[in-house]
Amino acid sequence: MRIFAIFLINILLSLHLFASENKWEGMILKKMLQSIVKDRAVCIYTKDKSLQKEFSKTYRYHIVDECQGSDFVLLRSNEHNGSCYKPTIVFNYYDYLHMPTAIGVFFWQKGRPTIRFSKKRLNHFNLEVTGELSKFVSSGK
Repeated sequence: MRIFAIFLINILLSLHLFASENKWEGMILKKMLQSIVKDRAVCIYTKDKSLQKEFSKTYRYHIVDECQGSDFVLLRSNEHNGSCYKPTIVFNYYDYLHMPTAIGVFFWQKGRPTIRFSKKRLNHFNLEVTGELSKFVSSGK
């Protein structure tokens, strides 16, 4: 019985940490987008259900069903952007380096959030990162 209780507590803690990580991820992505668009409302396209749920909680972000109607795309590595040519935030560094529409990347490294923006790609889409996140803009890719 004691082993079962410990097992149950571990599962509950794991679920809580996973939910907490999703919440942090949503907050960081919102901050990334706010540093680009300032105070205007934006349309976001993503297939990720947890991101759709997180962004639908805020009036400033509208989730759209098709990429063509979006201002930004949030793309996981196992998804494909296809023919949609919109500014994209990806979730792994490889996609950031190799996807021409990837203006930024957000990923976890050693338990810490890592953010990068591409100055060249931001300029291509006539976008600019302002505020405290401007220090994460790289002049490389």
